[in-house]
Amino acid sequence: MNPDLQQIERLLFQRYGNTVDIDKLPAVFIVAAPRTGSTLLYQYLINRYNVWYVTNLVNDQFPTMPALGVALEQSLGAGRDAVAYESSYGKTEGVFAPSEGSHIFRNWFGGKHPAQTCSSRTLPGMNEHLTLTLKCIHGLTGRALLTKNAWNCFRIQELSRLLPNSHFLWMRRDIRTSAVSDLEARYRRGGTQVWNSATTANYEEIQKRPYWEQVVEQQYEYNVAVGKDLHSFRPERHIEVWYEDLCANPDAVSSELDTYFTDAKLGIVARPNVIPRFAMSPGPKGLCEDRERIVGYVAAEHHRLSEYIYSHHSLISGSER
Repeated sequence: MNPDLQQIERLLFQRYGNTVDIDKLPAVFIVAAPRTGSTLLYQYLINRYNVWYVTNLVNDQFPTMPALGVALEQSLGAGRDAVAYESSYGKTEGVFAPSEGSHIFRNWFGGKHPAQTCSSRTLPGMNEHLTLTLKCIHGLTGRALLTKNAWNCFRIQELSRLLPNSHFLWMRRDIRTSAVSDLEARYRRGGTQVWNSATTANYEEIQKRPYWEQVVEQQYEYNVAVGKDLHSFRPERHIEVWYEDLCANPDAVSSELDTYFTDAKLGIVARPNVIPRFAMSPGPKGLCEDRERIVGYVAAEHHRLSEYIYSHHSLISGSER
């Protein structure tokens, strides 16, 4: 590691890392199972609210020293333009486009599998660097921090401990359509047995099932983990958003989010811009037989999976849900 860059980072920490106490640092984490529309929500929040977000530049070029990348962006006036509603399996194009921050979080948490048990806590000695970095970024930008990373689904307890003022947005989608989309991602990654995204604690057991059951069970385990930890560690500091609601009724979702952020006193203010209209993804073309198998499996397991099926009464809700 370059000692000169380390010195610059220390200077940034000294100058900007003391502008807010860690107990008051405003941070929002989007957590969601893969293929649930979390990237769309991420882009929408960036465009609507005055938040800081991880860019591809910071993630790719400054993964071990994100504060340096943010300082560079601030000097360039980056992050002030609207981001495009474009992505490919969570990835965006352009140096200032939003990133999942995978390299940054891997530096702090590691990347071992199963992610749910092996990468859910910070690596030894990384607690201070994580908190100093985020405090410094807030000091540099004056904005609440917004990030989206699927691996953080299994880090809710740790993030809540490190950042007492953290809040979570749980993006949800009908388990049948998200499972079909997840299967399409597997095909694109090389085949039906290729796991997509972070691994659950029991992923090896899941992989013994037929592939159409695997994608449903993967979605199920993500949602169970997120729901359990949010209600255990962030019962009053999370809100749920359904992908179907965001597409069908963005005005109502926007209103509820405005109210939530105002009540949370995070300093997140909506910009006076037009609320976009989103076209719900038609889902992958083909996969008709796979789709039927997935729908049939969910129907057979309805007693266990019913709360993960979208209904028109699912409109955005918080901890009372």
